[in-house]
Amino acid sequence: MQFRWLLRWLVWLRFLTKRRKIMIPTVLGLLVTLGFYLAYVSKPASIEQLGNLVFDSYQKWKPREYAANTPVRIIDIDDESIARVGQWPWPRSTMAKLNDRLANAGAGVIAYDIIFSEPDRTSPKNIVNVLRANPLANGALDDFANMETLKDHDEMFAESFARIPVIAGFFLVQKETDKRPAFRHGFAWKGTKPSLIISQYAGAITPLGVLEEQLAGEGFVSFKPEGDGIVRAAPLLSGIGDRMYPALSVEALRVASGASTYILSSSDGTDGMAARDTKNPEMVKMRVGNFEIPTNKDGEFTVYFSKPHPERFIPAWKILSDEIPQNTWSDKILGHIVFIGTGAEGLKDIVATPIRAGEPGVLVHAQVVEQIIEGQFLQRPYWVGMIELLVLVFTGVILALALPRLGAAKGAVIAVCFAVLIAYGSWYSFKVEQILINPIYPLLAILVSYLLITLTSFYITESERSQIRSAFSMYLSPTMVKKVSEDPSLLKLGGVERELTVLFLDIRSFSKISEGLEAEEITTFLNIFLSPMTTILQDNGATIDKYMGDAIVAFWNAPLDDGNHERNAARAVLEMMRRLSALNKKYAVQTEVKWPGEVRVGIGLNTGICCVGNLGSEQRFSYSMIGDAANLASRIEGLTKQYKVSVLIGNSTAGKLESFAVVEADLIQVIGRQTPERIFILAGDAEMTATDAYKTLMPLHAKFLDAYRAQKWAVAQKYIAKLRTLAEPLDFAGYYDVMSERINIYKTNPPPKKWGGVFVATRK
Repeated sequence: MQFRWLLRWLVWLRFLTKRRKIMIPTVLGLLVTLGFYLAYVSKPASIEQLGNLVFDSYQKWKPREYAANTPVRIIDIDDESIARVGQWPWPRSTMAKLNDRLANAGAGVIAYDIIFSEPDRTSPKNIVNVLRANPLANGALDDFANMETLKDHDEMFAESFARIPVIAGFFLVQKETDKRPAFRHGFAWKGTKPSLIISQYAGAITPLGVLEEQLAGEGFVSFKPEGDGIVRAAPLLSGIGDRMYPALSVEALRVASGASTYILSSSDGTDGMAARDTKNPEMVKMRVGNFEIPTNKDGEFTVYFSKPHPERFIPAWKILSDEIPQNTWSDKILGHIVFIGTGAEGLKDIVATPIRAGEPGVLVHAQVVEQIIEGQFLQRPYWVGMIELLVLVFTGVILALALPRLGAAKGAVIAVCFAVLIAYGSWYSFKVEQILINPIYPLLAILVSYLLITLTSFYITESERSQIRSAFSMYLSPTMVKKVSEDPSLLKLGGVERELTVLFLDIRSFSKISEGLEAEEITTFLNIFLSPMTTILQDNGATIDKYMGDAIVAFWNAPLDDGNHERNAARAVLEMMRRLSALNKKYAVQTEVKWPGEVRVGIGLNTGICCVGNLGSEQRFSYSMIGDAANLASRIEGLTKQYKVSVLIGNSTAGKLESFAVVEADLIQVIGRQTPERIFILAGDAEMTATDAYKTLMPLHAKFLDAYRAQKWAVAQKYIAKLRTLAEPLDFAGYYDVMSERINIYKTNPPPKKWGGVFVATRK
């Protein structure tokens, strides 16, 4: 297995990942934009509701300014009025009194947000029937007969209608009824007939016939709150079959303005709106007299509510009171459109608006007329939809292209900037122009795009890191794998010079071992041997350069800095020797795996400057190192055979291992080098330096080397005998056997006088 394939794969992985990090999130961002585009077209209720809540907030922040001089007032049948006048419903005679007093005060039009669909139960004839049913009323039948001659209260109420234009309300219902509201107006339209567009009902609950005959107009009082129960739009037209009926508000306005006809326009009309979709025509506007009223597609009027103002209301009890002079309130009535409705809690004509949760239903009718007279409208012109779509698509595409390239932090700044601009643009349009531009679709698209793109980029990055960790875990220590996966740029490919500690490991007599094993057995043996050795190297921060059959080449201090690379290398080597001893003991007493006797290794360590990086050609490369220090490490490993030791290290490495048991072996000139190198035996760690054997050996060994290099062969041989005994437990007694044999050769064939103790190696 070669390290070069990993680096080559890594380069391609980073190239493909870089493209994936951009392409996949970009495609997802574009799909999000497409999804919200389709949602905008289909208008799901949940998202539309969010838009409604935004517009509600706008109305709370900037409600319509109430103009006290607008000629619209509300006569409120509130809780105090019921307490003073009596239980509701009041007798129609009382209502006639109320109507007459308003007429006398000069009211222009009176519109009742009350349905008078049943006879007054307090009329004399109805009271007589009630009294006659009383068991104690037998002696008063003559008096009851006189009561029957009194005028009916409904007739009294109807007569009061003749003194002033009155508009009565009626309910629209989905249940079919026989009676329909009367027509006192006409309709004209441009484009598709609005009855095909507006809301349809099956029937109506209308006023009594005796009252209806005297009415100046009739208008429905039915509302269609949104799903959350809030009234945001008031329908101006509704249909029963092919006939259209106006709301109480616009009917009161029609009567007050003296108009006889409603002029309606659909989106496929001829007044400049023909460019809109003719396949799905919508209501656009309504004209009543001199007033032009914009509508939504269903013929509804979006109400721009004002805050509660007491000036708008006059309690009904004040009008009916004989103790309060008329001139104290008549100036608020003169020439006004007067709506009469019930604001008492128990009468259940309370609605929720964007401004407040509990408002009298009659207030909605009154505010509609106020806005029409003042010309203050909340509008959504036909071009608003195009603006919203353009903003959605533009923002979505820009973010889809930009966010994968910017990263999470910068992307968040850009996304927030877009969101703020969109939100402020929507708010500014409302505040200045009263135009409703829904920011929800692009804002949601920004949020979803940012989250999805960021999470996808994070996932891809983590996937890349996982792949890097998985691949590099075969070669690097877990700590180094973590650092490289977090920042792959630390892998500075291309070759840099740096100090490395290089290890060469070779199994002794591997050719002989191979002869005694089958191919599969060799593979099993190598896996058992190399796996723990590799783990030890990784755990101590090594980078595996390559495996060469039975050999391992590794190095420290690249690709990441390792300030203790010499010590880490020494610790790894000593642990590898202990693990090899354990493997030999374990497999010597079993038969499942064919183990080639006592396996021995030779390890060479050396520290020096090497060129490390992406070495090779454009067609094939590997992450490796070259240099004189690496060559010397290889030669030192080869010398372990000659010196009959397991581990030899170079002078530069030994110089950094103060706390380790290091014994100088020789001053040698290896093949291919002119400069002699001092080599050392790595005998153990700090625990070994504390042993008596080591403490006794070191001074004697120094004396031995002095005698040897001074060519005092007899003295040197005298030390060898004792040193060999001391070195036996330290596992390098064979070294002294080699030196003893060399001294015997020198006795008969001495080196030059200026020898200096340098041994010239004749083989690798």
